[in-house]
Amino acid sequence: MAFLVLMITLFVATLAILGVGIYKMVMVIKSPTPLATNYVGEVKRLGFLTLGKVVATTLGFIFLAMFQQYKLNAGEWVELIFGSALFAGGLSAFIYTFFIHYYAKEIPAKLDKILFYLIIASAVLTLIGLLLLTNGIADHIPYPLVNGISFKAGFVTPASDVKPNLAWYALCILTGAVLVYVICDHRFYVEYGKHGILESTFFVAFPAGIIGARIGYVIGEWNTQFAGEPWWKVFAIWEGGLTIISGALIGIIVGVLWFIWRNKKYSIWLAVDVIVPTILVAQAIGRWGNFFNCEVHGFEVLKSNWWFLPKIIANNAAFSESNGFASAGHIWMPLFYVEFLSNMIGYFVIRFAFGKGLRKYLELGDLAFGYLVWYGLTRVIMEPLRDTNYNMGQDGYWSWLWSICFVLIGAAAIFFNHLIRFLINRKKTQFKNVNILFSSIVSGLVLLGSVALIVVGSLNMVNGEQNTFFLQFDQFNNGLIYLVVGLSLLLMFGCALLYLVQGLTKKKDANQEV
Repeated sequence: MAFLVLMITLFVATLAILGVGIYKMVMVIKSPTPLATNYVGEVKRLGFLTLGKVVATTLGFIFLAMFQQYKLNAGEWVELIFGSALFAGGLSAFIYTFFIHYYAKEIPAKLDKILFYLIIASAVLTLIGLLLLTNGIADHIPYPLVNGISFKAGFVTPASDVKPNLAWYALCILTGAVLVYVICDHRFYVEYGKHGILESTFFVAFPAGIIGARIGYVIGEWNTQFAGEPWWKVFAIWEGGLTIISGALIGIIVGVLWFIWRNKKYSIWLAVDVIVPTILVAQAIGRWGNFFNCEVHGFEVLKSNWWFLPKIIANNAAFSESNGFASAGHIWMPLFYVEFLSNMIGYFVIRFAFGKGLRKYLELGDLAFGYLVWYGLTRVIMEPLRDTNYNMGQDGYWSWLWSICFVLIGAAAIFFNHLIRFLINRKKTQFKNVNILFSSIVSGLVLLGSVALIVVGSLNMVNGEQNTFFLQFDQFNNGLIYLVVGLSLLLMFGCALLYLVQGLTKKKDANQEV
C-alpha cells in the first residue's frame, strides 16, 4: 500500500508541476509589456520546473514497477530510469520552449535562437525517452494493451467484449487534429503576423472530415455491413468505421470553401499549401489508434523479421482484434507503424524538401496536390498488404481504387496547375535562371522512368490474372501499381518540360537582344 500511495503522490506531483509550468508559460506569452519581461530568468525558472518534473516522474515509474512486482533485469532498470527521465524532461521542455519561441513577443534574438534549438533537442529526447521507457517494461506488462475506458467496466482491451466509452483511438485523432491546427496557426502567424486566422476553418473542416470519413465507410461497406440493418446503424460511429481517404477529401473541400468565404483577404493557394500537407501529421498520429485497437494490420509474419520494431509494438502486434493471437514466433504485420512513418516522412519531404529546397520550381498549390500523390501512393502500396478483414468493399478494392484516384488526380492537378500558370505567365521572366542542362537531364530521366513503368505495368496487367477475392501483391496488382506511378511521373515530366521550354525561350530571347 505504501508503494501505491507514493506512486500516486508522485504522479499527482508531476502533473501539478507541469500545470505550474504551463501557467508560467502563459503568463510570459500574455505579458502586456514584453520588453520589460526577463525572458532569461523565466526560461531558467521553467528549467527548474522541468527538473522537478523529471525527478517526480522517474520516481513514480520506479515505484510503479516495484508495486507491480516487475522482475526487471539490470538493463531494463536502466532503460526504465533513463527513459522516464528523458521522456518527462524532454516533453516538458518541448512544451515550454515551443510556445515561448513561437508565441511570446519581442524575445531577444540570441535567446530565441537557443529556444529553437531546444525545441528540436527536446523533441528528439522525448522520443528516445519514450522508446527506452517502454522497452524497459515491455516484456512485463499484459497484452493486448488497454485501448480505452468503459464507464461500467473500467479499463478495457481489444480482447474484451466491452467497447470503451472513451477510446484511445478518438484521443489519437483529436491529438493529431489539434497538432495540425497549432502547426498551421504558427505558419500563418509567420506569414501574416496574426494568430487565429484558421480557427473557424478548423472547427468546420475537422467535423466535416469525420462525417466524410463515415460517409465513405458506409458507402464502401453498404452491401457487406449495412444493407438490411436498422437505419440508425449508419450513424453508429461509436461502433467503429471510418475511412481516412473520404474523410480527408471531404474535410479539404469543406475547409477550402469555408476559408474562401470567411477569409477573402488571405491567399487560398497559400492556405492549402500550408494546411493540406499537414494533414499527413494528423493521419500519422491518428494511426496510433489502430495500434491500441489491434486492427487494420497485415498478414501474419515472423516476429524475427521485424526485429527493428520497439518491443511494445511488436508484443502488442501479437494480438488481432479480428483474428486473436498469432501463432508462436509470429505477429500481425503492424501496418499502422509503416503508415505512420510514411506519413511523417511525407510531411517533411513536402514541407521542406519541396516547400523550401525546390520552392522556386513550384507553383502555389503544388504542395497541396503533392499530398494527394504521396498519401495516395502510400495507400496504393499498403492496401494489398492488409488483412482481408480490413479491405473495404464487397471485393476488397474500394479503398485501393480510391487511392489510385488520389495519385492520378494529384499528379494531374500539379500538371494543369503548372500548365495554366505557364500560359498566363509566359511573358514574364521568373524562369530566366533555369539551368538548361540540368533541366534537360532531369526531364529525360523522368520521361524514361515513366515510360519504363508504364510498359512494365501494362505487360504485368496483360499477363497477370486479377485476384477478385482479396488484395495481394500478385502480378496484376503489381502491374497496376507500376502503371499508376508511371502515369503520374509522365504528368510530372510535363511540368519539368514546361520549365525547360520556358528556359530555352528566355535564352533565345536573350541571344536575340544581344
